[in-house]
Amino acid sequence: MTALVNADEKTYWRSLGELAATPEFTEFLHREFPVAASEFPQSMSRRRWLQLMGASLAMAGISGCWQKETLAPFAARPENRIPGVPQRFATSLEMSGYARPVIVTAYDGRPIKIEGHVDHPASMGGTDSFTQAALLHLYDPDRSRDPQQYEGSEWFTRTWDDFVEYSKGVMTSARATGGKGVRVIAEHSSSPSRLRLAQQFAKLLPEAKWYEHESVSRVNERQGGKLAFGQNVRPIYDLSKADVILALDSDLFDFHPNAVSLIRKWSERRVPEAGPMNRVYAVESQFSTLGVAADHRLPIRSCDIAHFLATLQESITAQASAEKAPVIDHSHEEATTKFIRVLASDLIAHRGKSVIVAGPSQSPEVIAAIYRLNAQLGNLGETVTFLAEPESTAVDTIDPLATLAEEMERGDVETLIVLGGNPAYESASFATAMAKVKHRVRLGAYVDETSQASNWHLPRAHQMEVWGDGYSYDGILTIRQPLIDPIFSSRSDEQLLALLNTDEQPSTEAITRATLESMLATAGLEDNWRTLVHDGFLSDKGLTKVTPTVVATAGTVAVPQASAGLEVVFCPSNSTYDGRFANNGWLQETPAPLTKMTWQNAAIIAPATSKELKINTGDVVRVTVRGKNLDLPAYVLPGQAKNSIGLALGYGRTAAGHVGGDTAKNIAPVGANVSTLRARSTTTIDRDVKLVTTGKHVTLAITQDHHAIDKVGLSEIAGRIGELVREGTEKQFADHPDFAQHVVHHPPLESLWEERSAEGHAWGMSIDLSRCIGCNACMVACQSENNVPIVGPEQVSKGREMHWIRVDRYFAGDIDSPQVVTQPVTCQHCENAPCEQVCPVAATVHSPEGLNDMAYNRCVGTRYCANNCPYKVRRFNFLDFTSHLSKANEELSRLIINPEVTVRSRGVMEKCTFCVQRIQTVKIQAKNEQRPIVDGAIQTACQQACPAGAIQFGDLMDKQSQVSKAHANPRAYAMLAELNVKPRTKYLARIRNPHPELSDGHSTDHGDAHGHTS
Repeated sequence: MTALVNADEKTYWRSLGELAATPEFTEFLHREFPVAASEFPQSMSRRRWLQLMGASLAMAGISGCWQKETLAPFAARPENRIPGVPQRFATSLEMSGYARPVIVTAYDGRPIKIEGHVDHPASMGGTDSFTQAALLHLYDPDRSRDPQQYEGSEWFTRTWDDFVEYSKGVMTSARATGGKGVRVIAEHSSSPSRLRLAQQFAKLLPEAKWYEHESVSRVNERQGGKLAFGQNVRPIYDLSKADVILALDSDLFDFHPNAVSLIRKWSERRVPEAGPMNRVYAVESQFSTLGVAADHRLPIRSCDIAHFLATLQESITAQASAEKAPVIDHSHEEATTKFIRVLASDLIAHRGKSVIVAGPSQSPEVIAAIYRLNAQLGNLGETVTFLAEPESTAVDTIDPLATLAEEMERGDVETLIVLGGNPAYESASFATAMAKVKHRVRLGAYVDETSQASNWHLPRAHQMEVWGDGYSYDGILTIRQPLIDPIFSSRSDEQLLALLNTDEQPSTEAITRATLESMLATAGLEDNWRTLVHDGFLSDKGLTKVTPTVVATAGTVAVPQASAGLEVVFCPSNSTYDGRFANNGWLQETPAPLTKMTWQNAAIIAPATSKELKINTGDVVRVTVRGKNLDLPAYVLPGQAKNSIGLALGYGRTAAGHVGGDTAKNIAPVGANVSTLRARSTTTIDRDVKLVTTGKHVTLAITQDHHAIDKVGLSEIAGRIGELVREGTEKQFADHPDFAQHVVHHPPLESLWEERSAEGHAWGMSIDLSRCIGCNACMVACQSENNVPIVGPEQVSKGREMHWIRVDRYFAGDIDSPQVVTQPVTCQHCENAPCEQVCPVAATVHSPEGLNDMAYNRCVGTRYCANNCPYKVRRFNFLDFTSHLSKANEELSRLIINPEVTVRSRGVMEKCTFCVQRIQTVKIQAKNEQRPIVDGAIQTACQQACPAGAIQFGDLMDKQSQVSKAHANPRAYAMLAELNVKPRTKYLARIRNPHPELSDGHSTDHGDAHGHTS
């Protein structure tokens, strides 16, 4: 096999191994299961395997043997509940200080699925992978269950009454001194109830100090707003109005608190049939999700963003001030200079309809300059508006952990109260300083690193167990209501504060209602409460809109001196975020969008850096930052900026649990803790960096070459194989809307047998590649909905991940600055399904409505179907993930199982079912009500979760349905249609909107003007 490079045609490749056609890639391509498997991984101890299987790994795979159960009826059936009929509740989940509105489905009093809130502007029905996976923590066996006190040299289980007695003595002493030695450090929160109780706490203890900290901090963004406007403001970006978007090291689509809404508004401007498309420029050190979606991307070091911005400012000023554009010869213009000149002219041409945004990694000075530039371009009040940040009791400091650690070291702190977070994991100096504090009280969901450094650990309630309130990022008052009574003896932040303030223990409902009574009008108070609980939010109760003016001191950025050398960029992880999701098996096993790496973090480096330092993927390197060393594997990522090293936070947990690592139980940490290299807890970019190899090599659990479609092998069967992903420009689409359908030419396709015809309904799906950003929300949603198990890093490295949907990521072009396109691939539900033709026991069959169904109890595991599937979307369940569960864990883990989906046992094939359980539910409802099925009433889990609205599902027999219209779209094409399998899923070709001066002429073309290829 030769390298898949053709100089005359745009070539797509999923990895450097595929580009070079390495033996490892070839093996994965031509063998369904590359490594002969033993039941237990050879490189993992049986003890560790049992631990992993027995924790959250098993939560999505409970089956076990039949056992006798006793069924007891309700003595009094709860109001509005019918056994076996799901209920849905509007609530919210707070993360990093902002409420995320959701709808949660509950069966018989147990929540089993999280969806976006379709009526809330911050969700619009979409979610992200973190929100989808939050449910797993509710039923995590590693959650803390009872208060614990550390005395002498060991922990003792206590009750809340014990802590009440303890806290009375501590608070009595604190009140006598006005709280002089009392410190509180808490996660950020938008809750009015917590703010009210914190203000009450401050009145009782006026000398006490309250700190707020997030390890993924947006402090630079807030400080930049202060520099620009002289006040605390929150920027709101309206991408629906933006014709041109410039993102500088942006996290708009990744970790921004309003990412779901931003993605939806952006994607609505990426549909060429709906009107003019927006244009996205991304300038960044490592690929962001917005960078993947960008029409033009420039990879540069994060520390060079300030220089780029200053040069852009100069270009905008020069072009805007010229009465007549001078005639300049640009034929020998350097690429970056041309990029800046064209970008400046594009921004000027779209005054008031553009937006420039930087991520929180950039300095406050850079962010202030960006606000000033937005004002210069007329964007303020149009695409960029502002809300006033709510008041806070917190001490205003850039690095709360360092400030508090210094106070503890000096002996100024007698009582420390930690509400959530995990500061001892982030900062070793903080953990050391805690030992000098007499009273150390920690409220947390797990007995983690910070709890281990405390002398009182209190279980923190899951957000689905308690009442609460908060503001979404866009400033809307949002409610949180419990879906289930607290499973363990746990309390919320508000309950602990109320206890400390008054020595009483009110319910979370009483606390929330008391707060809202002071906010809502007295007249109709009960009606407002009922509306809030039913709808989940009150749109007319929110943060105040402000119109700030740029202050004179917010000038342009001085051009820094250019310098060479390495930089390191600390960023949140797509799997663990800042470490809070380290014990979440769903997220640990979800492949990172760009690297496709699971169960690990690595030093991300550019191909050019790799070549200079002679480092390959999997080589263990030593990263030295300001004299601190850390060894971790390297990963060579196309498109990474030269001399920039990306390090993901949230790994290397020593007290996360059975999945994320727990050294006290001899469970090795997953990944490496890069927080140890940060100069301070808010550091995101550092220049004092060295990188050397250690001579060691490890195998990473990377999925990028797994389940690759054999284009070479298929071409021997079907003639010239077509591109799996198809792209075009807006101009190409305007000239030839059906270009995607002409990429592959084949003779008329005739079947060897009589084809089936649909009866009643013909279910189908469409996926718009123009809108897909590869965010993985669909993967986690599918896992949650369909009881899909995880398999662990050893099995993933063997190509045995069980996900029913995968998101293929293809690079194209120069490996130093490639374009990227993503493509979700699931079972295509072919009309002439190759899997059905070879199954010897009819375990996979065709339904009258066109679904490719699975009868699991018939399957004997021959795997013929997987071998015969050209899309490689079938998964074989090698192991029984349930036989090692303890009785206690099994009972808890059963609660997360979706009762409408069959749980599979070892030795059967699994695959996407188009969420057939959802289809049947709506069909039964429509039949009972004697009405037709309304288009949109049936939504698959992946469709419902997608924040971009890229997926449509429905009845192809209904010509007015959204999916029928999508299939009739000129951009629509069927992947591998030349095989005559007639898939029920069609893709809409991706359309880019490049600037004419920056288009390379062939970057998105497959052939001639008609899209034809020879």
